[in-house]
Amino acid sequence: MTLQSLDYRFAGVRVGRILIGVAVAVFQLVSYQILLQYNSERLRDAELWNITTALDDALPLIPGFAFIYFLYIPGLIVPALLDMPMHLFVRYAVAMVVSICISLLGFALFPVALVHDAFSCQEFTCAGLHLLRDVDPGVNLLPSLHASQTLLAGLVLYLASKRYAVRSFWWFWIPALYLPVIASTLLTKQHVIIDIFAGFGVGVLAWYASRHLMGNADAV
Repeated sequence: MTLQSLDYRFAGVRVGRILIGVAVAVFQLVSYQILLQYNSERLRDAELWNITTALDDALPLIPGFAFIYFLYIPGLIVPALLDMPMHLFVRYAVAMVVSICISLLGFALFPVALVHDAFSCQEFTCAGLHLLRDVDPGVNLLPSLHASQTLLAGLVLYLASKRYAVRSFWWFWIPALYLPVIASTLLTKQHVIIDIFAGFGVGVLAWYASRHLMGNADAV
């Protein structure tokens, strides 16, 4: 089976790419939630590591950034909408899976949790943060998947444009979406700086690992 054969289309719809994207998303959602429940239980009465820096403490809590935090998933879909070569799309998907696997290992080996300070706010700008803390109690932090996967998305957009002349508008998406998403992880106090840099490292490692897993199909 060739990579191009995976690019199955029906009535002009790239069904193959959709199925690959859905498979990656389901794998991430299920594995993340399983480990989230496991870590939430084992960290409930455990002595927590403190990896917060002085810079983390200096950053303000801005509840409205929770809405930007939720743009993480749509941001990962943006590259899949491009008419990029199939081997680049598959490499993006493979790198995503590698980043998930490395991150899951990190969550299991380095269980870190954040203790959120209680806050009282009934304004609309706080609704997103209330929802965020309901669905994400502050575990599965190190390394940050937000950091690793937005880095991969931005890299694929850039390569699609610079190497394959695809109109990716990377110069818009990176500063307008991906960088704000990274900032939102810190300004909602869902991650600390060490998580972010560890996530960037995972993103770089996942990208180069995907090249070897695909037999150097894309040399970049």
